[in-house]
Amino acid sequence: MEHKSVLLDETIDLLDVKPDGIYVDCTLGRGGHSSEILRRLKTGHLYAFDMDQKAIDESTPRLEAISDRFTCIHAPFDELDSVLDSFGVGKVDGILMDLGVSSPQFDDGARGFSYREDARLDMRMDQDQALSAWDVVNAYTQEDLTRILKLYGEEPFAGK
Repeated sequence: MEHKSVLLDETIDLLDVKPDGIYVDCTLGRGGHSSEILRRLKTGHLYAFDMDQKAIDESTPRLEAISDRFTCIHAPFDELDSVLDSFGVGKVDGILMDLGVSSPQFDDGARGFSYREDARLDMRMDQDQALSAWDVVNAYTQEDLTRILKLYGEEPFAGK
């Protein structure tokens, strides 16, 4: 399946990529936005984060076909500061975040993001993470589930 990035041209235009800039794509996905950033870099560098190793594995050849001026990072973007520090990056020229689940994650029934397929509820962005949604739904207490839905899902009727 071919992946089509949403609002690609608009996003890249607003990012106003400088050829010598340092850019961060906090959600690499299938590499659509990162590819366009990379095409515009001459001496700059792109750091691309993703929790999904499969996304990194599938995107890397696409990016390598354009340039070697990138680094893929298998980590959550909330570790951005410490990871960039480890690469000696003190400032960046632009950051992109395309938040949410990607269509390939929904399309793969085994990933457990969609009820379209008869598959075990999983919903892990990082497949190396031990805790799945199935574990939470089937092992947590009603009180814990209510707290989670209320706090993280902002669900006012979580108790029901």
